[in-house]
Amino acid sequence: MRPTCLDSEPRLLVITDIHDAPSRDLCLSHGLPLHARLSLGELCVRVDLQGEALHHHLFHNGGMELAVQRLHTLIVNAPPLIGLGYSAGGTALWKAVAQENAPLFGLMCVSSTRLRDEGALPIPNAVIFGENDPGRPSQEWMETVPQIATLLPDTDHAFYADGTHPALPDLRKALARHLANWCS
Repeated sequence: MRPTCLDSEPRLLVITDIHDAPSRDLCLSHGLPLHARLSLGELCVRVDLQGEALHHHLFHNGGMELAVQRLHTLIVNAPPLIGLGYSAGGTALWKAVAQENAPLFGLMCVSSTRLRDEGALPIPNAVIFGENDPGRPSQEWMETVPQIATLLPDTDHAFYADGTHPALPDLRKALARHLANWCS
């Protein structure tokens, strides 16, 4: 039986991408109850790294494993949380649930292309990818692994960092709905 978070208001745990994007004002969580916003550099204790250097550290030097372990500890000791991760930040959250049984009440991943190598999760989840993102998972993965999959037409990987992208208002509304529904 999945626990509920009816005893307290669910909050968001946001994990940014390797460039610490999106900015706070462009984040889909803008205006929603936030628990914490963390960078991957903070999670793997390498705040000196960003961009491709951080990406290399995460996926080739054990940084992702440390980030996942630290996320698990943070989530276990927090009030009810829903995760929101961007690119590699979403991958870290997904792995924290899959490998460490981190008790998130739901997870939304945006442009988390490395999820193509991951299996299904036992919690409510949604993924969003740009149609023009060459690293996005296959159509078969999109149809079988996540509970909700959205493919944005004519959209690249980092659309979430572009404040003019037309899908952002609808994605904010979807996140707010998930926040309410996933904890009921």
